[in-house]
This record gives sequence, C-alpha cells and structure tokens, in this order.
Amino acid sequence: MSYLLEPQCLPCRRRFCGLSAAALRCNGIALLLLSLCCSPAHAADTGKMNAVPVCAFTDAVFDPSTDVHAIERYQHSIAMLLKLGKFADLDCAADSARSSKARFSGGSWKLHRIYAGLNEPQPGHATEQDWLDHLRRLNRWVATQPNSITARVALAASYVNYGWAARGTGYSDTITDSGWELFGQRLQKAKEILDNAATLPDKCPEWYVVMQQVAQGQSWDLRRTTALFEKAASFEPGYYYYYRAQATILLPKWQGEEGDSARFAEQVADRVGGKAGDILYYETAVAIVCACDEPEFVHFSWPRLQQGFAAVEQQYGTSLVDVNSFALMAYKFNDSVIADAAFKRIGDNWDEKTWRTEAWFNQNKAWAAQFAPMEARSRAIKLEARANLETAEGLSYKKEFDLKFAAIEQSCIQKSGADLGKFQFLVKIGKDGIAQDAWMTQPTAVATCLMRELGASNARKEKLFPEPPHDSYWIILDLDPSILNTAAK
Repeated sequence: MSYLLEPQCLPCRRRFCGLSAAALRCNGIALLLLSLCCSPAHAADTGKMNAVPVCAFTDAVFDPSTDVHAIERYQHSIAMLLKLGKFADLDCAADSARSSKARFSGGSWKLHRIYAGLNEPQPGHATEQDWLDHLRRLNRWVATQPNSITARVALAASYVNYGWAARGTGYSDTITDSGWELFGQRLQKAKEILDNAATLPDKCPEWYVVMQQVAQGQSWDLRRTTALFEKAASFEPGYYYYYRAQATILLPKWQGEEGDSARFAEQVADRVGGKAGDILYYETAVAIVCACDEPEFVHFSWPRLQQGFAAVEQQYGTSLVDVNSFALMAYKFNDSVIADAAFKRIGDNWDEKTWRTEAWFNQNKAWAAQFAPMEARSRAIKLEARANLETAEGLSYKKEFDLKFAAIEQSCIQKSGADLGKFQFLVKIGKDGIAQDAWMTQPTAVATCLMRELGASNARKEKLFPEPPHDSYWIILDLDPSILNTAAK
C-alpha cells in the first residue's frame, strides 16, 4: 500500500474512513482522490497553503482510446467526490466541462459523463438505503450551493432513476400499483426540481436531457416532446444526447411507429449536413442498437452508419466502447468483414454494457472471423465483375455470354420446382471459354443447379462460352428465375 499512500499525504488518510484501499484501487481512482485530497486547492483544509487553483479535479488519467473502462472509472470518481462531499470540486468540474464543451476521445461529452456519475448510487445494484443516502448527499449539495445548476439537475436526474427503480423495466402489466404510484411521484418531483432550476442564472444542456426523460416517463404527447426537443437542439445543437432521447421516445413501444426513430435520425442528420450530420446519425443510432431483439435498428442505413463512425474517429479520436458498439452494428447488419475488423481492434477489451456477456461477445467474434474471408472474397469478385461491365468491350461480351448462359439457366429452372427466389450469380471464364469458377450469393435450388452444371462442364473441359476479353474474367448476373430466360433478356 505504500505506493498508494505517500508519507506527505498521511494527514488526508482520515478522509477515506469507510472506503477500503482495495475498493479505491479497483475503481481505478485512488491516485486521483489522493491527489485531489492533497492538491493545492485543498491545502487550506490542512492549513499548509493558501493558493487555490481553479479546479483541483483532473480527468487526465482517463483515456477511452486505450481503456474500455475509462469512462466508467471516470463516472465512479465523480460519484466518489459526491460521497466525500466535495461539492465545490464537482461544481468546478461541471462548470469547466460545460463552458469548454470538452469531450473525451471518441466524442463523449465530459459534462454528460459527470451527470452519469451523479444520477444514481454507484457502483453496483443500489438498495433502498443506498438511494436514500445518495439523495441526502445531493440535497445537502443543493442546500450548500443553492445557485448550482449542476446540483439541481443531478438531483432531478436521480429522482428519475429512483422512479424507474420503483417501477422496474418490465412491461406495464407487470408493474404493481405501488410501483406505478412511486414512479409517478418521483418523476413529478424531478419535474418540479427542473422547473425550479430553470430560474437559476446558469443554464445547462443536460437540463433538457433530464426533462426529456421526465417527458418519456410521464407519456407526454408527441407534439409536446417534439417541441421540447427543438428547444434543446436550439440551445446546444451538438449535444447529441437530445437526439438519442428523442429517438428513444419515437420507438414503437413509446410514442412512435415502426421506422420513426430511423427517419428522425435521417432528418436531423440531413438538416445538419456533411460529416457533422453523419456523426449525429451514428450517435443517435448508438441509443437504438442493443444486444437484444430491437427491430427498429434495421431501419437505419448501414452505409451512413459507417460514414458516421469514421467521421467520429477522424474528428474526436478512438473510443474502445464505440468500437464495441460499431462491431455490434456490423453484426446486426450481417457484415462479417466490417465486424471482423472491429473485433480485431477490440481484442480482449470487450464492453459488458454492449454485449452483456463475454460468451456472446466471443460467439460473434468467432462468427466474424469465420465468415469474413469468404465475404471479402465475394466482395472483391463483385467489384471486379462490375468493373468489367463498365467498358464497351465488357458490355459487348456480356451480351454474347447471356445468350449461351440462358440455356443452362432454363434447364436448371425446369429442374428446380417452386424454388424460384432471386439471387446473384458470378462466373469466372478462362481464356478458352471454359467456366473456371462460380459463386452464388444465395444457395437456392436454381443456383445450386447452376453450380453443379458449370462444375461438370469444367471437368469435361467443355467450352460453353465465347472467349472473354482476358483470362480469369468474372461475370456478374442478377437472376430472377421466375422469369424464364432472364439472362438472355
């Protein structure tokens, strides 16, 4: 323990009564708290120094680009400041983050993460006594610093979460009468705190986020929630948590219809435009994707999500939590190539909030590793085949090829019965006109038959097709077997 408690900090040790050194160390904040305790800003407490810096709290030790738990540890350190009654330090940190609009690597707003460390007892599952102690501390902060917008918003956010603790997260028909009553009372308390906070001279973007949570819990009508969102977006356009909250409200299980959340994300992203719009689109989708069966996510545009993620990293740097979210998105869109690349970046730094269990993370990581090489080959073949069609020589050859291929296609259609689903089919032709290879995107009966027929012709060294412009020439076909002779037409 000597490396945690230096001799010059011994006068500060009594302040950590009830907090074991092991607990501090596992939270990754012991050094931070000890430096805060013994920093010049707190020297007046020990009577050794009079100089007081602007803020004693530092977040320099938290790096989301190298530590997947960095944000979580940062939030725990904020929670610890509350437990220690360091209200001035909390106000200083929040005021600094609010005025500077500072972000962590990956783009997460530091201000939002401060509130995340204050809006419920941390860490672990909170008991009723934990909640009462937490609210008592926040009320003492409000009483001590009556003009602190941060204290009021944190107290309101805690009452929202305290309400959900009473309600539970299950379907409405599983909630007890007392659960509903407490939920309503606590959300109304949160709204009253926010209404009072609105009269303070200082304003905070997180105020709107918490009011959106109240609106969701109190089932405001869509016109009213939309008006609230527009006011929030006007106050601080880049605070993407407004957009996440509104997208959640627009889910079918709340106020919206199928596709509403994705359409909202597209509309606001288009309104902003450019890379900033793509970033907003991606950040909004982060609130919708989950390790669960959420059908709304498939309505988002996968190409635009990729653009948004790339833009986030280009502008704000890397966050390992975001890489985890992006890998989950790739899995949801069945893109093994992008997923495999993301999983390789993640390594063992999997995020529990994203994947829920390490077993499911490893399962998807294995899936991506298995199928990515095949999918990458398929994509390369398609690119080559489409490039062949962009030349006059390629277009001319395609017409000749289609006439020969039509007979084989028609024969397979007749043999395949009712299995007439659409599919893509790729064929590689040697310089002598012999089919060298084939590739199908869907294993339909017709596609399987075509593979079998071309394989047999190759074994016989049968020249089925005209000589191509060059050896190993790929042709791509979009086939609809429900229409005979599609290729010829």
